[in-house]
Amino acid sequence: MIHSKLPHIWFLVGIMLMAGCATEKKEVRLAFKFRPNQKRQYSNEVKVSSKTFESGRVVRTGANSYKTNINEDVVSLADSGQARIRLTDIIEVPSRKDSELAKADPRQEEWSLEYLMAPNGKVLELYPSDSLSTELVTFYKNYYEQALPVFPQNPVSEGYSWSQSVKLIVKNEGTTRAETTYRVRALVREAGYDCAVIEYQGNLVLPFRGTDKEGALVIKLERINSDGKIYFAYREGMIVRQEETYTIESEGTRSLNGATKEYKETGTRFNSLILTAND
Repeated sequence: MIHSKLPHIWFLVGIMLMAGCATEKKEVRLAFKFRPNQKRQYSNEVKVSSKTFESGRVVRTGANSYKTNINEDVVSLADSGQARIRLTDIIEVPSRKDSELAKADPRQEEWSLEYLMAPNGKVLELYPSDSLSTELVTFYKNYYEQALPVFPQNPVSEGYSWSQSVKLIVKNEGTTRAETTYRVRALVREAGYDCAVIEYQGNLVLPFRGTDKEGALVIKLERINSDGKIYFAYREGMIVRQEETYTIESEGTRSLNGATKEYKETGTRFNSLILTAND
């Protein structure tokens, strides 16, 4: 009678072992990988809509879509794995009459900047650019600090999450915080790569002070709510695909020829970024 119970015992042991195996999660390390003379290219589809208010009334609305081609070139590498990267954004401006960017004919606009990035994704320094004003370089520095993920040092698995926050001092408000939370949603195959799907939600607070194309002094504060998803190829150490939606609210003043106007802008921006080349 004792021996007759053994098969049942081994059956239960097998179930327990299988249950234990099922709880084990695959771990991967998230880190960018750079090579000398590395070149990556992305296509980005952008859809934007906006409203501008002055004295409480709508003075301008806009909605358009356009494409950009983004080149990321490794300029130099350090022994620590840090890379100096040149990013070039080539915008295909449409000729639609309802586009704020459009003129009579379609054309291309291009700008570039260089930055130093660590393997964990942290941007350590931005360098002066001939195509961007000092004010815009400062703006992008704040943007990169708040908007780009800095990957955890340890391996991660499905369900792992982390948060990043930045404290800022805002005029008439004091100390405020920009924070984004990231979560590893799944490990999947995407476009031929083994990817970690990273979902994120957060808020950005971006001050700006500079001149616009008409020479007016613009002082504003942008508040952005972000909601997005990154497909990160963890073996190759690169972004394969990214989709994100920004909900934007901007308030400030515009001064020209001795006259200053207060204004407010609201809008949305959707980006769909896809890797097209990795050399």
